[in-house]
Amino acid sequence: MPVYNASKIKHIIFDLGGVLLNINPLLSLDALSTSSGLDKKTLTNRFTESAIFEKFDTGQYNPEQFRLELCRIINKNVPDAEIDRMWNALLLDFPPQRVKMLLELKKNYRVYLLSNTNSIHFLHYTKAFSERYKYTLPDLFDRLFLSYELGMHKPDMEIYSKVLDLAGLDAAECLFIDDSLPNIEAARKLGITGIHISGEQDVTHYFRNGVPAE
Repeated sequence: MPVYNASKIKHIIFDLGGVLLNINPLLSLDALSTSSGLDKKTLTNRFTESAIFEKFDTGQYNPEQFRLELCRIINKNVPDAEIDRMWNALLLDFPPQRVKMLLELKKNYRVYLLSNTNSIHFLHYTKAFSERYKYTLPDLFDRLFLSYELGMHKPDMEIYSKVLDLAGLDAAECLFIDDSLPNIEAARKLGITGIHISGEQDVTHYFRNGVPAE
């Protein structure tokens, strides 16, 4: 358990994928490889060189531009619905124990979401969430901070400063939870307390009855 002064925490900021929402990026890579006939290493290299996902997550591409660029990269014209299906394959479930945790935390803290995400994914997982639960995803948070709307993404220092400024938060009163260590390290440079979720540890392990676990 990370050591920090829980009594100073007033605001809790959560990452989404890999922390609250289960994901498996290999599922999308597998689907794109099968559709294109290209091996996964070739696809990964092309994605890295084009920075297509970073551009989509930071709003440089709208959905139409993203789909066109993805078709160019895989050298195949694919219907929009099929692209979306493959792209959304990595998105899995949002377990009920995490919903319960967030609802409990909201009674004692201001709770925020800070996610590197894009509009196609956002529409998919918010729809899936609403179909499963009696809440909408935004109901669980005081505010959502989405990379494609902000025009920047983690671990860029600017995104953390932007969140603090927009929400009027004191970094010393914030707890940030993410599954990427570079994201945590960047937040810590601004004085935000960070918890790095790694391995098989579930985020609910760090909270009990609406407060950080001792």
